[in-house]
Amino acid sequence: MPLTDTHCHLEAEALAGDLAQVARHAVKQGVGRLVAVGVSPQAFAAQREAMDAVRAGGLPVLAAFGTHPWWADRVDPETAIEALDGLWSDDTGPEARERPMVAVGEVGLDFAVDIDADRQNALFVAQLDWAGAHGLPLILHERKSADRLLYWLRRHRHVGGVVHGFVGSVQQAEQFIEQGFFIGVGGAVTHPGAHRVRRMLRQLPLEALVLETDAPNQPGHAHRGERNLPGYLPENLDALARLRGVDADELALVLEGNVRRLFGLTEECHGT
Repeated sequence: MPLTDTHCHLEAEALAGDLAQVARHAVKQGVGRLVAVGVSPQAFAAQREAMDAVRAGGLPVLAAFGTHPWWADRVDPETAIEALDGLWSDDTGPEARERPMVAVGEVGLDFAVDIDADRQNALFVAQLDWAGAHGLPLILHERKSADRLLYWLRRHRHVGGVVHGFVGSVQQAEQFIEQGFFIGVGGAVTHPGAHRVRRMLRQLPLEALVLETDAPNQPGHAHRGERNLPGYLPENLDALARLRGVDADELALVLEGNVRRLFGLTEECHGT
């Protein structure tokens, strides 16, 4: 079954210049769909151009847009919401070039960086409320911030989403799952020394997991020091299957069903 990479950054400089080739490589490796994830309004135009380039390489792409917490000191909540409003109007109007966005992201909180927490919280809550009002799932960035994210999620309307590249505790993961979130399984699952992550992924229900690469970031064990590619996604699947002692093809069926539930996709919908 073709796999979905639920998190990649196609406009990143490391992928510039050969996106069609990156797409063809991914298709050859068994990847059938990407979700291109945004980071700031200043990069949304480049993101959409990159999505078009990947589609030209024969790989369907779905869109998520949002302002990452690392931009909280440069993008205020009003600007972030205006950008989402503009994209939503463009994607649903008569001149739409693609399906409407399927998620809001990458958004969240990162308390491991020196960016004012109040600004991060204000930016996140504004986008959380916008996503809830539009019935869109969230793609969450979480670093040293799980408890605060859960605090906001319990107090605001939302429809769930996915916690990208989560490396926290089993207990925290279970609390996100209770809030309707899936856990993104990235290249960390392939690292033999990632004992905490691998222990967590052994215990969580398979029905709560989806695959991702975060390309071109966070490569798996076999590609340390290289740029990460969506075509490496099956390596994450294989590592997770070995970890759980299940057949990779059967696991792929479960995970792709999770993707459809996460983004509200029909069986035949693979993007445009």
